Amino acid sequence: MKIIQIEVTSRCNASCIMCPKPFLTDGWDIGDLPFEDYLRLREYFDEFDIIWLQGWGEPLLSKDIFQMIVTAYRKDRIVGLTTNAMLLTDSASKKLIESGVKTVAISIAGARKETHESIRIGTSFNKILENVDCLERSRRSMNARDLRIIFTFLRMKQNIKELPELVELASNLNVDEIVGTNLDYIPSRKHYEMKIFSEDKARLEYLEIIEESEEKARELGISIYNYPLEMREVPICSENPLENIYIAHDGAVSPCVYLNVPLRNNMIPRYFKNKQYNIPRLIFGNIKTEQLREIYDKKEFLRFRDIYRRRTELWKASEDALSRMLEFSNLDSRIPELPEPCRTCYKAYGV
Repeated sequence: MKIIQIEVTSRCNASCIMCPKPFLTDGWDIGDLPFEDYLRLREYFDEFDIIWLQGWGEPLLSKDIFQMIVTAYRKDRIVGLTTNAMLLTDSASKKLIESGVKTVAISIAGARKETHESIRIGTSFNKILENVDCLERSRRSMNARDLRIIFTFLRMKQNIKELPELVELASNLNVDEIVGTNLDYIPSRKHYEMKIFSEDKARLEYLEIIEESEEKARELGISIYNYPLEMREVPICSENPLENIYIAHDGAVSPCVYLNVPLRNNMIPRYFKNKQYNIPRLIFGNIKTEQLREIYDKKEFLRFRDIYRRRTELWKASEDALSRMLEFSNLDSRIPELPEPCRTCYKAYGV
């Protein structure tokens, strides 16, 4: 499914321990996408199946968020966002549904108050549960049957043990799905120590917890998806730059959110395999001064995507089913290397 992800704001009302914003606060570019710039994208919306209104900030802080949803709405299209749910009041829930939102993903960091609030600092666990319950009640009362409510659980050493318990909590709240993600953007050694995925074999303890959570989800009839815990180079990452595109709050256009962290010096710090890197923001144009189609068709952008096109085609052409299960980079000597900005991104390795 083709996705256009739009960062409506880079501001946030929380200071989560794994987020780059508190760590890079002095260089963080704080701002909102003006509604007039958002409207520049409207003519392209029909080319996408999903319009996701969130980047590195909290979308409900945008004063234009409801009008943005109305503008993007179409019956056969998904308009969604990810929120920390602190502003997901009764009024906001009703406005989201009235505006036509189809998916609300709620970031939660634990099944218990102490765990969640020690990670997502500045948020209230009880308030979030109240607001999720409010959203679900509004869904029923307004007969919004096509609205999906999702818990996104960023799994770390600090909270992984509570994943099975979170499944029960989600079931009690009538949440539709849980997505267990990894700490895949790691700006420093401190953040690196929080991750649970492995550069070789995953820890048995973590695998057993995940298996328990999936068994519990089956018992309770709730959907769950857990990202892999072992790194393995993939032909194309889940951000899929062949079909998807990202626009930051300042109008900068990139292949994905990980290549466009809103930093004033335009350098993205990454800690990858025990080594520190600084990667320039990969920006191919700006919607404030150019048409999105012109940006998308630039030679530089086409060359970037062509690497992934060739990687994907060669992988699909492999007739040896066993070799497909091996390390992707060893499949075929003709397979082009990852684009340089992607080589130190954990998303390129399937986690």
